[in-house]
Amino acid sequence: MRIPAIAALLASLSAAGCVASPPPNVLPVFNPSDPVMGLRDARYTPVLGDFHPRRPTGPENWRRLNDNLSPASRGAGS
Repeated sequence: MRIPAIAALLASLSAAGCVASPPPNVLPVFNPSDPVMGLRDARYTPVLGDFHPRRPTGPENWRRLNDNLSPASRGAGS
């Protein structure tokens, strides 16, 4: 009893697949000669943008560095 039901289901699905219309075009096809599509930005932008090389420095006083970066030194109060 299950085999005829499965066969009928597969036959109906395959027939429905042959009859179905293709999906609609959601994105427009790019045509370079179409003025409505507009132009893309073609300016040069460097990959490394705002890269600044950093060099290693020697050992520094960590206490002074932490004091300079802490919010208490800026008047935030903690």
